[in-house]
Amino acid sequence: MNESAIVLLRAFLVTIFLGALLGQIVIVPIYASESATAFPEVAFLAAPYALVVIVAIACLEVMLLAVWVLLSRVQRDEIFNSQAFRWVNVIIWSAAAATLLVLFLGIHLLGVMQVGGPGVLLAVGGVAVCGTAFVLLMVVMRGLLLSATVMGSELAEVV
Repeated sequence: MNESAIVLLRAFLVTIFLGALLGQIVIVPIYASESATAFPEVAFLAAPYALVVIVAIACLEVMLLAVWVLLSRVQRDEIFNSQAFRWVNVIIWSAAAATLLVLFLGIHLLGVMQVGGPGVLLAVGGVAVCGTAFVLLMVVMRGLLLSATVMGSELAEVV
């Protein structure tokens, strides 16, 4: 594997993780507070919605950790064994959880509370579509990893 690509990817993973952490600690609470002030009729939703968003961001951080671990396995040529599946499953379930959290948040905001405009609908719809596509892509990639692992095992038996 190209060592420079792995180093560059790790740098991006750290950058994304730090941005996500900044969002959890600073941006989401400030935005929730400002939204509660600007829209007092739904101010009671600021804390629970902020919590849901913070948990969804935590799902992203878990996915970043799983990618980091898988990169380490690639570097050690240990990617094609059963231990890698655990980390791919972590990515799949974390992405599914984050997608569902955003979808349920949007359904509650738009359907139950009947607030938010077309922008919220587009954002929630976009996250639902992209999140679902990502989960399905990872399921396919898991299948490819399984095929490669089986083929590697069979080849090792022959050699």
